[in-house]
Amino acid sequence: MVIPSGEPRLRTEKPLASGNDRLEMCIAALDDLPGDLQEKVVVNDLEIRRKGPTYAIETINQLRAFNPRDTFTLILGSDAASKFDQWYRADAIRKAVPILVVKRPGDAASQFEEVAIKALDISATKIRETLSNKKPASEMISPSVLTYIKEHKLYGSK
Repeated sequence: MVIPSGEPRLRTEKPLASGNDRLEMCIAALDDLPGDLQEKVVVNDLEIRRKGPTYAIETINQLRAFNPRDTFTLILGSDAASKFDQWYRADAIRKAVPILVVKRPGDAASQFEEVAIKALDISATKIRETLSNKKPASEMISPSVLTYIKEHKLYGSK
């Protein structure tokens, strides 16, 4: 389950793309996955629909309430894991669910269980900078997401 953040509390600046844009980009990204993988991934708009700052512990509790027989694991990227201790009720999250970090190549080890995948060493910040500088980003981002970004003129793209 992919859950784009509504209003991230730790961001110092308001996100450049709206919650709905981030939701649509997640949906578009699924279009570029192999069919068998598409069937295993769902995008959930739970946090986008929530008003005000979004907190992972509230999302976890809400998911559990609606899916009491399911188990959940919070999967984070290295960048999010490095700031985890600043999260709202971080200790409650640790007690509520296992945490798994997808380690970006070259990032420092986290305090959680990690999985290394064959992934490009690219961050969302790097993608936004590339697009705002009018440089090609086709090697950095899925074709469907890039099309969405261009059609909606996000991040200074054309």
